[in-house]
Amino acid sequence: MKHLCLLLLTCCCLTLIAHAQAPKITKQFTAVRTTAAPKIDGLPDEEIWKLATPAIDFRQAVPDNGAPARQRTEVRMLYDDDAVYIGAMLFDTAPDSILLQLSQRDGGQVNADMFGVYFDTYMDKQNALGFEVSAAGVQTDFKATTNGDERSWDAVWQSAVARKAQGWSVELRIPYSAIRFSNREVQTWGINFWRGVRRYREDSFWNFIDSSVQGFANQFGVVDGIKGIKAPLRLSVMPYLSAYADHYPHNQEGKKNLTTTLNGGMDIKYGLNDAFTLDMTLVPDFGQAQSDAQVLNLSPFEVRFNENRQFFTEGTELFNKAGLFYSRRIGAQPLHYNDLAYDEARYGKKAEVLENPEKTSLVNATKISGRTSKGLGIGLFNAVTRNTYATLKSRDTQEEFKVLTDPVTNYNVLVLDQSLPNSSYVTFTNTNVTRGHGFYNANVTGLMTRLTNKKNSYALEVAGNLSQHYNKGEVAGGKEKVELGHAYEVEFGKTSGNFQFTVEHESMNHTYDINDLGYLSNNNVIQNEANVRYNFYKPFWKFNSLYNALGVQHRMLYKPASYAQMVYFFQTNATTRKFLSFGLTLALLPHNNYDYFEPRSYQNGLPDRKFRSPAGGEVSGYISSDYRKKLALDVNYGFYRSGEYDQFSGWLGLAPRVRVNDHLQIVYRVNYNRSLRDFGYAGKDTSSLNGNGLQDSIFFGARTVNTVNNTLTGTYIFNARTALNLNMRHYWSSATWQDYYLLLANGDIDPLGYRPPAPGSNNRNFNAFNIDLVYSWRFAPGSELSVVWKNAIYNSIIPEQNLYFSNLRNTLQAKQLNSFSVKMLYYLDYQVIKHVLKS
Repeated sequence: MKHLCLLLLTCCCLTLIAHAQAPKITKQFTAVRTTAAPKIDGLPDEEIWKLATPAIDFRQAVPDNGAPARQRTEVRMLYDDDAVYIGAMLFDTAPDSILLQLSQRDGGQVNADMFGVYFDTYMDKQNALGFEVSAAGVQTDFKATTNGDERSWDAVWQSAVARKAQGWSVELRIPYSAIRFSNREVQTWGINFWRGVRRYREDSFWNFIDSSVQGFANQFGVVDGIKGIKAPLRLSVMPYLSAYADHYPHNQEGKKNLTTTLNGGMDIKYGLNDAFTLDMTLVPDFGQAQSDAQVLNLSPFEVRFNENRQFFTEGTELFNKAGLFYSRRIGAQPLHYNDLAYDEARYGKKAEVLENPEKTSLVNATKISGRTSKGLGIGLFNAVTRNTYATLKSRDTQEEFKVLTDPVTNYNVLVLDQSLPNSSYVTFTNTNVTRGHGFYNANVTGLMTRLTNKKNSYALEVAGNLSQHYNKGEVAGGKEKVELGHAYEVEFGKTSGNFQFTVEHESMNHTYDINDLGYLSNNNVIQNEANVRYNFYKPFWKFNSLYNALGVQHRMLYKPASYAQMVYFFQTNATTRKFLSFGLTLALLPHNNYDYFEPRSYQNGLPDRKFRSPAGGEVSGYISSDYRKKLALDVNYGFYRSGEYDQFSGWLGLAPRVRVNDHLQIVYRVNYNRSLRDFGYAGKDTSSLNGNGLQDSIFFGARTVNTVNNTLTGTYIFNARTALNLNMRHYWSSATWQDYYLLLANGDIDPLGYRPPAPGSNNRNFNAFNIDLVYSWRFAPGSELSVVWKNAIYNSIIPEQNLYFSNLRNTLQAKQLNSFSVKMLYYLDYQVIKHVLKS
């Protein structure tokens, strides 16, 4: 703790000598009502546009923070009873140099000039909606929140661009059905405009976004004079129809190699009032979601996968704020999927498993979210899955029977998020999982707050969570058993300016468990961290920016209170004037470190063994070249070294990317990791007391782990609405044991001289191969046709085949699943239908 106190004292001293921030001016303009809607053709030159005063004088956020923009920009805003209209003239002294690379909708930053408008309609300075258009006409929309940008949010709006001798121009029509606002007669919104000039790598804003100040929406300008607008009835339905043909060579009697399915369902969006929206998916179909990146997991912890299902990524920013909601739990592996082989006694007969579904089936899911004019955000999420059964067959009677592996389950999330002055907030979150058929239930409640000063330069964050499990395990005396767990976190720091610091304390007890609807790799830990940072946001010498951090991290076990690890680290990240980015991290572990989880031995829920990992150090870094070039390269590298056990790990990643033209881009990534004398759990012997007086003999081993991950992604954009995407991945990882050891009571290891009789001591060799080929056509606003081919192979090859190309060849010859699907989603909006019927 003395290291943390010393660093905290340094933080306070440096704070006293830090320069005060200069006051910032908030720009303001008045919106103009129009009775004649402008034509959205990308040419804001109609007379009506001249009534609006232009927003001008943009300033850079990068690369020269605070400097005037190098190109002139004029933006005008109109509104009527139906929509907001934005017209922008983006002057350019070299119009032939405007970059025009095509991308998919919401495809992120590519080599194209960009324009964007952002609305904070409730003026809470924390949440905003963004609408961006590239010079090639590609749309991007997203929600900006205190929890990051939610890029999966989609709205239906119009835009058009045009090229001119003076540069390029853009028009946007954003209907009120795409945004939310209060029902006040006269309204004032937060607003900002952005221009990206790609050849300069320049981002400039109408109301200056200072890179040294934390936050985005809190640095907006203001638009007033918006009068007499009413939120329309927001109702849209998106029915879908999908067809699948799946082929897998089971080659078993009574089991088809080729199966076909036809599915139908719909998504519904309904505006409950001016602020709140109901989203519902009925009979959902996620078969076209991107394939998971499967890996060989040698750790005692669960692998966390990204959420690729659109319903669970769109409009979930409130639910994800407290970190208690991991949507992959819904429709995931059944609760007792892995228990069938161990429960023969329960069935009263010897049985073999005929069918064991890997995923539960989602019946429907609903979410309600919005924010009131007083800044109260409310989110309610509910999902229901049906009973999941495995099919078994008695070995004696050949009789087939069903076993319930997962019951009907209701998942529920409630979030109340109150915005406070100065970009502060307080958030209450409750998650609940209720299961049928006598299975256990779970509940988690969390409260968190962030308080900042008026300049948004200092912040205090406090969070506390309580987990509850009902009837998990044996129930004594017929009474309901409740298991409680708790966790809390306190963080204070200076968050803006050149000099910053953070001091953090986190604690969670051994019964804290959120994994029924959240994700937590492990509990029973106390962690303290302190760091100081000094950043350069304006160009100097050969750099555009430079970020530096120095810190210390201390970890220990919560119960029994025991030291685990001490880490000292230094980080630096820089971007040069030629837009070469690089970073370096140095980490020093000067003392013995103790791992209480890798031994996988517990008594009464508490770890009773530990593994001593000797002192060591790590160096890692990355290099990223200028993406404006047709050929760019990303490199990441690093190594870890510990002398006492002669441990070494090294890794190298290369990712060349080629922009063939404005339509085609190819990115290849290869990552290689090699660990020598990597120590890990090899199994246990519970048959008798061992020579150390311990109940279980825990075996460890030194292994060589090789991992190669190859991915190839290619995108061909036909136009702003049509694209072809390829994502191909081959992953290989092998673990080969060299030596085996007995884990001693003090955490040291003693050579065995033989291979222990435990399944974990076997060598491992895992391969995963996936191809996702997706053709998508957005044939109408909000409507899409997608054609997808998927190829998947998961194979554990014999350990002796530990050469990469041998593994690849044998993997490609293994059984593989081929899936071909077609899905059409059609967007029907009430307002559009109403206008059509009127005309």
